[in-house]
Amino acid sequence: MSILEKKKLEEANEHVRLAEKHLKTSPLKLKFSPDWDPAGDEFSRAATCFKVAKDYDQAKTCLLRAVDCYKEIHSIFQAGKMLDQAVLVSRDMGKLEDIAKLAERGALMYRQVNKPEAASTLLDKAAKMLEKDRPEDATGLYEKAAETVSTEDRPNVAAEYMGKAARLYVRTKDFDSAIGCLRREVEWRREAGTQAGQAVMGLILIELKRGDRVASEKVFREWGGWLDGNQAKAVTNMFQGFDDQDFGQVDGALNSTAIKELDLDFAKLARDIPRPKQREGGEEGDEEDLGGLC
Repeated sequence: MSILEKKKLEEANEHVRLAEKHLKTSPLKLKFSPDWDPAGDEFSRAATCFKVAKDYDQAKTCLLRAVDCYKEIHSIFQAGKMLDQAVLVSRDMGKLEDIAKLAERGALMYRQVNKPEAASTLLDKAAKMLEKDRPEDATGLYEKAAETVSTEDRPNVAAEYMGKAARLYVRTKDFDSAIGCLRREVEWRREAGTQAGQAVMGLILIELKRGDRVASEKVFREWGGWLDGNQAKAVTNMFQGFDDQDFGQVDGALNSTAIKELDLDFAKLARDIPRPKQREGGEEGDEEDLGGLC
């Protein structure tokens, strides 16, 4: 332990002592209720010192005690800030399993005091921490962020968050959830008047991956107008190739520039979509290898 860390540890313990003193009642001194506000402040200061000293367990404990103190005096915004900090401490501790719950609690408190921007920022920040190791937690946080900003008449921002959730669902092969998120993304982008081509292409590819050619074509008929020229051409060629059982045409469409320029999760998905069986010696393709796409 360095000299600085030792000093900060001593300071932290002193702040905890003072916080505990504020929480004590004394009928003899006519103090019948704790001094919640200064106690919360002292726990917050202690948490800062513990964090500098790299005693993350104590830092997190103090932050959560500060939350309880601020809630007692209905200082909800300040309690939310303590949970915001607890998210960062949990990351530093490697306690990723605690992040989603803390972020959701903090965001709820921010919303209660009409701070939706702070709520969505916290949810987004926490989700980014979890994308790699706990994508199943990150998706829920992105969806909550989308819902939060959607109430503030910000459909384009809501669409961005919902799109992030959808792409994570694709990554984890939860295609039903991905479709639900992408449909909501398209609706919000329509409301905002912004480009929805990526989301529509994602829906088309996911339905093909699931083997539902009919659903894929329905998406194209319903929302194909959102695609740019290259995207529409790739989809048209792909469907025509399936109709003709033409491996080369389908493979060419799925490896076209329009597909490769999609978000990485969609581009990777295209590689796994079943193609018609490659013809040999001029023989027709075998429908058994089409994965139900025809």
